Amino acid sequence: MILLGIETSCDETALSLLEIRGNSADPLAVKGGFECRVIVSLIHSQAELHSAYGGVYPSLAKREHGKNLIPLLHKLLIEAGMTIHPEKADAIPAFDELVEKFRTDIAPQNPELFETFSHADFLRSKPPIDGIAVTQGPGLEPALWVGIAGAQMLGELWNVPVIPVNHMEGHIVGSLLPSDVSNGTWQVLHEAPLPALAFLLSGGHTELVLMRALGEYEIIGQTKDDAVGEAFDKTARLLGLPYPGGPHLAMLAQKAKDEGIAPPVRLPRPMISSGDLDFSFSGLKTAVLYAVRDAGGTPDETWRKGLALEFEQAVTETLDAKLRKALDQTGARSLVIGGGVSANDALRNTFTATAAEYDIPLFMPSRHISGDNALMITLAGALILDRDSSQGSTQKRITPGSLRAHGTKRLGSDPIS
Repeated sequence: MILLGIETSCDETALSLLEIRGNSADPLAVKGGFECRVIVSLIHSQAELHSAYGGVYPSLAKREHGKNLIPLLHKLLIEAGMTIHPEKADAIPAFDELVEKFRTDIAPQNPELFETFSHADFLRSKPPIDGIAVTQGPGLEPALWVGIAGAQMLGELWNVPVIPVNHMEGHIVGSLLPSDVSNGTWQVLHEAPLPALAFLLSGGHTELVLMRALGEYEIIGQTKDDAVGEAFDKTARLLGLPYPGGPHLAMLAQKAKDEGIAPPVRLPRPMISSGDLDFSFSGLKTAVLYAVRDAGGTPDETWRKGLALEFEQAVTETLDAKLRKALDQTGARSLVIGGGVSANDALRNTFTATAAEYDIPLFMPSRHISGDNALMITLAGALILDRDSSQGSTQKRITPGSLRAHGTKRLGSDPIS
């Protein structure tokens, strides 16, 4: 079975193709059952367009997803060797009729998407795709709607099921994929002893999640305001760094380490002794604002390097303290790190040391799938199908208009609503 994955939750338009075979009652614990092979995974970033705003501008993200989704699909199918001329295959006889239907259903809300779809002659023949996994939420709702509309059009065109996926579950299962190499070999997921503790760190989320089984999640700690990735980006902006700021701030902090630059101020470690597993990063961001102001508003490069290092250390110490408390309270037997902030080297090194101290296996995503991507969404969709088949049920077919974008969707909520 081959699944197409679509991810448009923020400012990356991403698509992937994943081939799966076999099944098992528990893909995380049973080897030799569920297997997958990465065919192609592509990401088109809008970061340069949004840099002028210092962050993601939702209406611009929506428009760009609409312009890019179908051309990126064409590129994906070409790289996968799946493009077939209609005259040499079973052409879709109802293509023109469906275009007219989508003109009413889709075009008013997603004109750019409809325009590219209606002129995509390569879609007149069906590629060997058996289902479509698409991000339903959480994320920016205008952006999510583009991916959902695209999935529903393709699902109806190809007569294949559409599987709604929670973006955060994608981050969890993506960290269990041994390799993201395109056209790679067949592989099984890493075996994560249960219960597992998932630590999800991104621009929109900072969550500690207890996973008792695949698909069974309990959020045991979360941020009360800014997510850690948002705090990185806002701090980077205060230091005059370009968007997305997290990687630039990390490079500045590394230069401070290499050059032996001491932090110019001491920043707070927010809620580190609160007694619970929740987070708050707005105060840390405000402390950076005051530090920059007190330094005259335009601090020199040495000061900025030292401040970047202090900020990174404050975040690392805070996250690690909460992680240790969660491990103590839950007795988790493995640790899964997910989300774009997991690409930060200081955090990866700290989490590696903590997992070793607790003598539990640690699973972190490769660089390609640490941020938003469609491969993790496709994999999550495949595992949903696997769970359904092992339980004797089948995934409901999602028809155009029945699936809704859910910007604040939480792990563990109903997959359809």
